[in-house]
Amino acid sequence: MFRTLKISLLAVSLLFFSGCSMFQPAERPLSGTIEAEELPIVTEASGLIQSVKAEEGDPVQQGGVLAEIDKRTYEAAVNEAEAAKAQAQAKLDEAKAGSRDPSIQKGISQVQQADAAIALQEARARQAQATLAQSNEQVAQVEMQWEGARRTLAFQENRLKEAAALFERGAIAKKEYEAAQEAVNQAQTQVNQLAAQLTAARSRRDSAQQDIAAAIAQKGTAEAQRKGAVADLELLKEGSTNYSIRALLAAVQQAEARLDQAKLQLEKTEIKAPADGILLRTSITEGEVAKQGATLFTMMKTDHLKLKVFIPEAELSKVKVGEKALIRVDAYPDEAFAGRIQSISDKAEFTPKNVQTPDERTKQVFAVTIHIAEGLDKLRPGMPADVRFLAEGEER
Repeated sequence: MFRTLKISLLAVSLLFFSGCSMFQPAERPLSGTIEAEELPIVTEASGLIQSVKAEEGDPVQQGGVLAEIDKRTYEAAVNEAEAAKAQAQAKLDEAKAGSRDPSIQKGISQVQQADAAIALQEARARQAQATLAQSNEQVAQVEMQWEGARRTLAFQENRLKEAAALFERGAIAKKEYEAAQEAVNQAQTQVNQLAAQLTAARSRRDSAQQDIAAAIAQKGTAEAQRKGAVADLELLKEGSTNYSIRALLAAVQQAEARLDQAKLQLEKTEIKAPADGILLRTSITEGEVAKQGATLFTMMKTDHLKLKVFIPEAELSKVKVGEKALIRVDAYPDEAFAGRIQSISDKAEFTPKNVQTPDERTKQVFAVTIHIAEGLDKLRPGMPADVRFLAEGEER
């Protein structure tokens, strides 16, 4: 009987220790979501889309033409403005034929330069106003998405709290508890991404406001210079010219301003890439009519693809900035893409509640941002990815 009891106790012990090993968490690669800085490409002219020269996934270069709007209306406006300027200039030249005083000609030139400077600053202010309107829309949209993500995070945190209590009582499996933790991590990542987008959108809005203020200030300076130039010209003209020349000069200046505006609108019929990168989305096709201010393309900058993962505090000492990493995605299971650690957060990104024991404190995680150096033509923002860090001297 005692022999049977000993054998039974030994079997129970072996089962207990083997059961403990069964519950040890298997090592898993760190996972995250690929991120990129997206740039909307907005049209400043309206009209029929005559051609689309780039498709989703195409590499683009700064200044490269992505699409063209029908130019005929804009070209006609330029021709009309050129004819009006030539006519006004001919009338002025005819009226000045008897008055060739070099001082007067110099004064006229100074006034024209001031007018050109005023027109330029007005154009800059209008462009900045359009950019500001677009930025305000983007800020409002991202703020709404960010608030929604924060509510989702709060919901997932509450579910995790409930799951933890159930797990401690043995009411749910460990897999369900880990799924709740993963849901919180994903929700936190979404909140962080939208917070970064919101910061960038607010920065673009502030920049547009500064551009408007600068254009208005420079316009004021140009107006003051014009006022002085006009006063000097009036003194030179006194007794030398008649009022008709002044009227004709104003007509020439007005015609020049209209010509400059028509040329500027013609240039906007070519939709160009603002930077080197890859085209992510196309929102138009040939034959559609684009409205001014519409987003026609969305691109990402070359060499700006990154991956953010979260590493437990206990393993934080094993990584450092500059270390190499290998990145894998489900879309390309047989390929690994090189990356390098760009930054490591100095504070925890996610900390479970009621952290009291040293064992629990190891659950704190820190964000590690990895710059992706390969596969920019294959990898896309939003892809889930796994990463493995390479030890110093280790080859991929």
